Amino acid sequence: MTYEKLFDLKFKKGYTTNDLMEKFPQEADKVREIALLHLPTPVLKKTVFEPDLLEKILSLKRRFLQKAG
Repeated sequence: MTYEKLFDLKFKKGYTTNDLMEKFPQEADKVREIALLHLPTPVLKKTVFEPDLLEKILSLKRRFLQKAG
């Protein structure tokens, strides 16, 4: 399952994070990362303590916001 597909399911088709976790348990990490994309960047920086994970989420956020805008 790609990040793009999970993003579409969550933000365009309205699936909840719980729905996605139940439907795709093997993709739990990706679902969690996608779920955090709606948070403002300053909140993400206070919430995600792993630098590599934070950078990955910020990168996904930039990528999907560019597509949307």
